[in-house]
Amino acid sequence: MRRIPCTLAAAWLAILQAQAAEDLNFAPGDYFLPVGADYLPDESDIETRIQLMCSPVAAVFDANVKAYLARYLTYGIRDTEAILGRGMIYLPMIEHYLDRNGLPRQLKYLPMVESEMLPQAVSTKGAAGLWQLVPATGRALGLVVDGKLDERKDPNRSTEAAVKYLKRLHKRFGNWELALVAYNCGPGRLNRAMQQAGSQDYASVKQYLPKETQLYLARYLAATYLATYFQYHDIAPALPDLLLYNAMSARVYEAISVKKISEITGVDLSILRRLNPGYICDNQPAHQKGIFLTLPKEAWTLYLDAVHRPAVRP
Repeated sequence: MRRIPCTLAAAWLAILQAQAAEDLNFAPGDYFLPVGADYLPDESDIETRIQLMCSPVAAVFDANVKAYLARYLTYGIRDTEAILGRGMIYLPMIEHYLDRNGLPRQLKYLPMVESEMLPQAVSTKGAAGLWQLVPATGRALGLVVDGKLDERKDPNRSTEAAVKYLKRLHKRFGNWELALVAYNCGPGRLNRAMQQAGSQDYASVKQYLPKETQLYLARYLAATYLATYFQYHDIAPALPDLLLYNAMSARVYEAISVKKISEITGVDLSILRRLNPGYICDNQPAHQKGIFLTLPKEAWTLYLDAVHRPAVRP
């Protein structure tokens, strides 16, 4: 296969994804339903497909699901294509961690709801990464969140942590409806809602949850439908960022200098920073448990040769 020079990869990056490496902020209003967004083509066919759809939560088709689908399938179609394109990069990795933990594969669509599949996304409340973990939760799950490294923005580490968290929530609350809303609002907030409702049934508890959380399952079902049936709506995933698609991640244990890696591999500094959004600083100390480094696939041989080359005696 012909290798694409790093300069060309950088050009693709500029064309295919105009956003810079800065954080993408999501406003709280993103969770709420758009006014007047009630038009949905082929509604009866959509309802049938949803009923047949494999989902860990009850696959209902109500007004909220319909409104979110209207966004995906009509006026927000360009965003939809971009989300699906990024999914081509991250969904196989998410499936890997779900399979390792014995969880339903359909949970892989949660980052479509949380971050639109953007690892660098940061909310106005300080949640970050594909899975939108707040700092306290990230640290509690074993992620490094400090002045040098934010593993919430590392796709592998954040997914590994989020999947284990989902598994813990499911064990605690007993079903995926409650587990997913606990993921959104926190288990403590869900416990208070169950106490107010005097019930552990989601239908009874729902009215005592924050508005954002009341809509969470509808958003998830809409995302699951989109990822499952987008081809029925003449939607094609946008060509994913070539740089990310041609990258590979591995855990490293030695100290990391991004500038040194750039010199060794010839990969531009801006590209290395783009590939490793969790690196707040270019110099990362050695970590006993290792941290993930992401490089273009063709750069790994150069990096490993330089870092692990046996010492040559005179």
